[in-house]
Amino acid sequence: MNDVVEEGESMVTIEDVGRALSAFRALELPLFGRKEAAVLVPLMEGPEGPSLLLTRRSADLGQHAGEISFAGGRVQASDADAFAAAAREAEEEMGLPRGACELLGTLDDTVTVTGYRVRPFVVRVTDPSALGRLQRREEVEQILTVPLVRFLAPGGSYTVDVSGGALRQRFPLYAVDGNIVWGATARILQNLADVVLGRLPSSDLDAAGRKLIPLLMGARRVILTTHLDPDPDGLGAEMAVEEMLLALGKQVIVANNDGIPVQYDYIRFRSPAYFGAQVTPALAEGADLLLVLDTAEAKRLGRSAVLLAPMEGRVAVLDHHLHGNIEGAAVLVDRSYSSASQIVYLLLSRMGFPLTKRAVDGLYAGIQYDTHGFRFVFDRSEPFKIAGHLVDLGADTCGLQEQLFARVSRGHVKVMEIALARARYEFDGRWAWSYITQAELDSFGGTSEDAGEIAPFFCSVDGVQVATFAKEIAGGRFKISFRSKAAWPVGHICSRLGGGGHANAGGATVDGPIERVIEVLRSEIGTVVSQAGVP
Repeated sequence: MNDVVEEGESMVTIEDVGRALSAFRALELPLFGRKEAAVLVPLMEGPEGPSLLLTRRSADLGQHAGEISFAGGRVQASDADAFAAAAREAEEEMGLPRGACELLGTLDDTVTVTGYRVRPFVVRVTDPSALGRLQRREEVEQILTVPLVRFLAPGGSYTVDVSGGALRQRFPLYAVDGNIVWGATARILQNLADVVLGRLPSSDLDAAGRKLIPLLMGARRVILTTHLDPDPDGLGAEMAVEEMLLALGKQVIVANNDGIPVQYDYIRFRSPAYFGAQVTPALAEGADLLLVLDTAEAKRLGRSAVLLAPMEGRVAVLDHHLHGNIEGAAVLVDRSYSSASQIVYLLLSRMGFPLTKRAVDGLYAGIQYDTHGFRFVFDRSEPFKIAGHLVDLGADTCGLQEQLFARVSRGHVKVMEIALARARYEFDGRWAWSYITQAELDSFGGTSEDAGEIAPFFCSVDGVQVATFAKEIAGGRFKISFRSKAAWPVGHICSRLGGGGHANAGGATVDGPIERVIEVLRSEIGTVVSQAGVP
């Protein structure tokens, strides 16, 4: 029989499945203390084309009673490898001899909330007549033969989010002859369908993860870095990734242009950390990977940019801003995510990392900070869902709220006093601006951190749509902070001035004197105002 399945106008054969699997590089995941398991995904010829062999678990089992699953189980010390374990379990549960199976390929590892890492092996049943009687009736109640075509619809009929311990997972639901297939089995089925139909990578994040995860697992020493004037998002992402790498037994180095601002003293790295002049090309010696977080622009790394050249070809980037120019072995620059911490959360979830308390607090604070208390989430629910899971895992919501939004230095109060006294409103009150000079900062021992978060205050003033605050830095230049209301994007202005950021929050550096800076801003912002917030 020529085993074919019709889906629309396309025809899928078992040979097609084999070719697709041969070209597919399955994603292997670390155990993170989980038990190792394997399942067999058998395909055989059927009246409707290729069919899958599934089992219905016994209703008397303590776990997974009555559920639909693939034959498989825990890898034992006596098993030669994971495939041998899957084949042994299939023979015991279904009476399917290993000699009647031809290995077609391997699918992505998947982790379960019950503490297993499962590796699926797809096989072709070359001799269906060898399928014998059930060997474990106490485990397997029924063998189901289901046409493959039933699982080729994208994502199943529905998707479900499930949280279990430190894991939050999403999987499809499939209806099969009155049975609901869900959990790890449903994810394996979806993965098989995606491979067969060429739907992978499923997203830019998936593409980056498929490159980055093997790099992280294969590295011995990893350098983490983030942008100038680090904020809770970049720092929190670093801390969470550090936790994961240490759990894998990796050596970690943190190398940032600036130290940790005093108001964010909940950030504590467990690995050697280097700041400012301590960051030299020598740190790259013996390092296998440089992971850049929360920026994709070399100029935003400051001193840490000296690591790019010696680490060429061994750089990875995870960022959510508008633009980037750092090239690497794995790069994700996607503005649709609320924060770098959201990206890192999704990456660590894909890896199956059981989030530690430090990772939980770092990621929660990063998402909360970069969304300005969940005000800027791009009309998407995912940041709230992630935050909810982090709260369930013990995020210090009250303490972090105070750290992020209810704690300022006395130097900041002095900067605010100067900024308020100097504040001006133009374009019928829609643009608010102010500035501070280096001499004024020096007069009371103020720091760069003291002059942060001034623009958001002015943007909150009634009638103001765009706010800018200029802070003088070395060489008579001014660092400009931009904030705007949702309908008044300023990200393109930041980019045009050589800076970057988001649609409604960003920064740039402009040559002084201050009179020139204000004229440049007036010209740029006047364009936004005249177009009623449309760039």
